[in-house]
Amino acid sequence: MEVKIIERNENKLLNREEIYAVVEHPNGATPKREEIRKRLAAMLGVTENLIVVQKILSMYGLPISRVWAHIYKDEAILKRLEPKYLLRRNKLLE
Repeated sequence: MEVKIIERNENKLLNREEIYAVVEHPNGATPKREEIRKRLAAMLGVTENLIVVQKILSMYGLPISRVWAHIYKDEAILKRLEPKYLLRRNKLLE
């Protein structure tokens, strides 16, 4: 699995970075949110619990997915701003 960051915007008002990336996965299915969070955390030098994967869209017939993610600087802000269903999907909330 290879991750390429296409666009990276800093949202100073919400104290987060908004990432648009392309994930190539030629030898398998669409990667899970956990795998993408681990890879982004390793690339950007942040901890996994500060990353929320918003959306994963797979391109039909191609081993390529588009990913939108938010990277926060503080976990308290993350839990206050992100919807509960996204926190559950990213396993940041039980």
